[in-house]
Amino acid sequence: MKTVSVIGFLLLIVSTGCDSNKKSTELTESEKATIGKLVKKNIDEGIEATRVKDIETYMSRLPQDLVIYDESGEIILRDKQKEYALRDWAIIDTTLSIKMDIDSIQFLKKDSVIVFTSQRWKRMMFQRDGITTDTVLTTQKHKETWKNNEEGWFGYDIEELGGEIFINGKKYIPE
Repeated sequence: MKTVSVIGFLLLIVSTGCDSNKKSTELTESEKATIGKLVKKNIDEGIEATRVKDIETYMSRLPQDLVIYDESGEIILRDKQKEYALRDWAIIDTTLSIKMDIDSIQFLKKDSVIVFTSQRWKRMMFQRDGITTDTVLTTQKHKETWKNNEEGWFGYDIEELGGEIFINGKKYIPE
């Protein structure tokens, strides 16, 4: 009888320990809401920086070890992203509208989440002559890994999941 009680007690201790470890990594609804708001705030700041072509603010919203996996297979690190942003912004006359919505968040840990987003960006872009403009609308879906570090929440790995491009209302199909 004592052996059964001791074994039962040990099983209780082990299962309680496992339960407490499990609970410590689970997020409360309040924590999930807070993380969602912080991620959205960071996204919105980056979108606004893009709208007004503020490269310093734009870059401050990107982590030092950023990695983007482009649809073409190119891996883009932070310095290359800055170069690409400046190149792209140089041919944009005016951003007419830009937004990025959070479609869903998968909560992995207290300091790591997967964020699925949808971006819609309408802008006037210069043609090759540098004078004439076209209205360009792009949509893009992303799968982003966000992590919390000492500076806040940042999108670390971004995978482009596809989108469409429309030029002057007509769908663009790359060759």
